[in-house]
Amino acid sequence: MATATVSCDTLNVRKGPGTSYGKLGTLSKGQSVEVTSTKNGWYGFKYNSTTGYISSSYCKYSGGSSSGSASNAASTATYKVTASSLNVRKGAGTNFGVLGQVSNGTTINATAESNGWVRFSYKNQVGWVSKSYLKASSGGSSSGNSTTGSSAKSGTVTCSTLNVRSGAGKEHSKLGTLSNGAKFTYTEESKGWLKIAYGSGTGWISKAYTSVGGGSVSDGGASNGSNALGDKAASAARSLMSTYVSGGWKYSQAKRTSSGFYDCSTFCDRCWQAAGINFGYTNSVGQAQRLYQNGATVSETGNTSTVQPGDLLFYHNNWNSGPRWKGINHVAIAVSSGRRVDAGGTPVKEKDLGSPVYIGRPGKLKK
Repeated sequence: MATATVSCDTLNVRKGPGTSYGKLGTLSKGQSVEVTSTKNGWYGFKYNSTTGYISSSYCKYSGGSSSGSASNAASTATYKVTASSLNVRKGAGTNFGVLGQVSNGTTINATAESNGWVRFSYKNQVGWVSKSYLKASSGGSSSGNSTTGSSAKSGTVTCSTLNVRSGAGKEHSKLGTLSNGAKFTYTEESKGWLKIAYGSGTGWISKAYTSVGGGSVSDGGASNGSNALGDKAASAARSLMSTYVSGGWKYSQAKRTSSGFYDCSTFCDRCWQAAGINFGYTNSVGQAQRLYQNGATVSETGNTSTVQPGDLLFYHNNWNSGPRWKGINHVAIAVSSGRRVDAGGTPVKEKDLGSPVYIGRPGKLKK
């Protein structure tokens, strides 16, 4: 398989091999694609439902000849995902960005392996998953493009009224609505949207306004035990991050409770509301103290060795500290044993855990 990896911060994807062609979108640094053709210094590849082109001047090419058409190499092995949800990354390591997740039982047709990571085709891109969460499979094949297993999963609507749309995005036409508390089953997930059974057919709903079952997201590091509520909160964190980024939501302490805005503490509160727990506090210090007072402490020294998805990570960033409890002025939510979603600015981002000063586990609180 011939691949091209982006070497600049942001690279335009164009409709044809040249800057005179219209822009289809962008790729970010470290992101890889499967090259299907080369022409005049441009690489062609599958981009959504069409062919996109990127300049070879801003890419690192690997796997086969860089002239003429590039063909995909045969898979070296087939695997099944054993984690409840496994991150798909842009490169072979946890330092690369997340493209999405594949769920338990998904088939991975490997095209290469490197340092304990497996490369495969993921949504017309090159994805990598940790081999620690894979089991060799002797039968069947898959494109690697499915974000869920073949069996249906269930969920519940958590907002007053949720639109059902004809596709995975708010730009698609409205088919109808679901009310708060409505139960549904879904068979597919794409960019924060769920494909559900609706009427005599199917529809799509935003995952950000639902509570769905499922386990923790694995990321090349061991999970520290079972934490079902935390898993729900972590899942909500990634869904909200996707929704806020795509929707252009902005950080604002003054407007944080309004639609289109958030700050660090309201973001974490919304994630845990999806798991059934409402803090009743709107700042990081209040959240930390409630966890402390209710015995929901993981570490008072910021030791991250036992962090689970959903744990709240509190920080002292040396700004506007004043006489605060433990100096806390910021909070983020863990989405794996080594990663967090941080809503400390615009846009919301996924990062390493960093150095928190206190860690709490809301799942220990009563709903």
